[in-house]
Amino acid sequence: MKNVWIALLTTLTLYGVEPLVNTDWLQSHLQDKDLVVVDVSDAQLYQQGHIPGSFNAPISLWREKHGDYLLVKKPEAIQKVFQALGIDPKSKVVVYSHHDNAKDILKATYVLWAMEYYGVKETALLDGGMVAWKAVKAPVTTEVPRQKKGTLKAKPNPALVADLARVKEGIGKSQMIDARPSVFYFGAKKQAVLQKAGHIPGAKSYFWQYSFEGDYLKEPKVLKEMLVEGLGFDAKKPTITYCTGGLETSMNFFVLHRLLGFEKIRLYDASMREWGNRTDTPMQVYRWE
Repeated sequence: MKNVWIALLTTLTLYGVEPLVNTDWLQSHLQDKDLVVVDVSDAQLYQQGHIPGSFNAPISLWREKHGDYLLVKKPEAIQKVFQALGIDPKSKVVVYSHHDNAKDILKATYVLWAMEYYGVKETALLDGGMVAWKAVKAPVTTEVPRQKKGTLKAKPNPALVADLARVKEGIGKSQMIDARPSVFYFGAKKQAVLQKAGHIPGAKSYFWQYSFEGDYLKEPKVLKEMLVEGLGFDAKKPTITYCTGGLETSMNFFVLHRLLGFEKIRLYDASMREWGNRTDTPMQVYRWE
C-alpha cells in the first residue's frame, strides 16, 4: 500500500518533483539534466558509498553558531553552497541521508527547509534514504561527481521562519507544535542544555518520530489522522514548529507543510536552546495542551 501512494505521488511529474520520492522514481530520473541529488550525512559516510551522481553537503554547511544555539547561515554562505552543488533556478533537488542514527534523517529535512527558505523551488526527500536505496540493491559508488557551478541566488523568505519576537507574539494566536519527546514537553524531565523545563504556553506535543514506521514516513492519510483529526491542527491557521535546537522541528515542518499542505507555517530555528535559556520567556509545565 505504501509503495502505491508514493508511486501515485511521484508519477505526477507534470507539476514538478513531489515532496516525497521513492527509490524507483529516483533511479528512473537519476540521469535527468535538471536533477541535483544531495547527501547531507557526514563526509565519512558519503565517502564509504553514496548514490551515483550525488553531492555531499553535510549539515555544517547550512548552520552556524549564535551564542548557545545554531541558526541557518546567511544568504551569502548558502549561495556558495548552492553554487557548489550546481543548483540552478530550474533544478529539481532530491535530498537524502544515510540514517546512520536516529536523528540523521533530520539533517535532510532541515536542509530541505533551508533550501526552500532561500529560494529552491522544487525539492524532495528520498523516503527511507540510503537504507531504502541499499534495500533494493540500487547502485552505490565512492566516485565523487564533477561539479558545475550553480546560478541560483539565495533570497530568504521571512514567512518561513520564526524568531523570538514572532514566537512571543504568537502565543495564544498561532498553533504551536513541540517536536521533542513528550517527557520534556510535559516538564517531567528537564533537558541538560536548558535552564527551564516545560513547553511554550499553548503548544501541543507531537514527537517527530511518531511520523515514522521504521525508516519510512507513514502515509499522508495516517499523518493527517494524527495531526489534523487527532490533535486538531488546522492547515489554514498560522502555525509555529519548534524543538530543542531546530533539527527535530524540521521533520514536523516537512510533514505539515510539504505533505499536509500547511501554508502559514514557520520554523523556530533557535527553538528551546534560545527560549528555554532566557529569563523573559514563559514556560508551561505539567500540563497537556
